This record gives sequence, C-alpha cells and structure tokens, in this order.
Amino acid sequence: MVKSYARGRRFEYHVVDKLAKNGINSRRIILSGRQPAWGQQPISDIPNCDIIVEEKFKGKAKTTKAKKYISFPEKEILELEKNDVNFLVFNYSRTNPFVVIRFEDFVDLIKLWKAKGSNAPPATVTVVESNQPSAQSP
Repeated sequence: MVKSYARGRRFEYHVVDKLAKNGINSRRIILSGRQPAWGQQPISDIPNCDIIVEEKFKGKAKTTKAKKYISFPEKEILELEKNDVNFLVFNYSRTNPFVVIRFEDFVDLIKLWKAKGSNAPPATVTVVESNQPSAQSP
C-alpha cells in the first residue's frame, strides 16, 4: 500500500521532470508536505508551495487514486486567489498533469500568445468557471 505522502512526492517529481524535458527550470520543495497548519506562522524558511518554476512561480500539487474527481481544499483556492501561489497542478492516477491558474493569468497568457503572432494556439485550452459564490456576494 502506497502512503499518500509518497504518492504526492512522486507526483511532484513527475511534474518537475516533465517541465525539465520541455526546457523549463523547476524544483520540488523539500518537505513541502510538512508545512504548519493553515493560518499559523511558518516555523522555517520553507516556501509554502510544492514546486517552484523558474525561481519565480510557486505552485501546489495534488494527485489522487480516484478517477471520478479531484477537489482542492478551500485553503489552496484562497492561496491561488490571493497570489500566494501562481498555479495548482493535479492529476488522477496515471494521467497527464492538468494546471489551474487564475483567469487574469490566463488572459495574460492569451495576450502574450497573440503578441507573438502565432496562428495556432500552443495547446487545447478549456476554461472552467467556478460555481462557488464570490467573497463579495451578500
């Protein structure tokens, strides 16, 4: 039986390896799964993320054996919304990773792509809107 910590660690290394094969510098944060409880001050200088890409972009990784769905805890969604992390990467058992980014970042990527003058998008992109109520709604 595989422990969830080991499965998560392997997935983080898998993402780092896939990025390296595409010429993108990234690294897994050692002890990333051993962060203090949410809302508490970190007790060390370990960044509160699982993966750092190009020493600039912070991300959280999540994997599961379930094939029906994957869910992110509220804290990870809030970290993404507050710019504490730049992306969430996830997969189901043995599937290719998927990346979740803020809509504003997605728009910036499209603008960069258009500025390059390319005729074809770099990959198929699906936009999924959240059904969660916004924090500003009464």
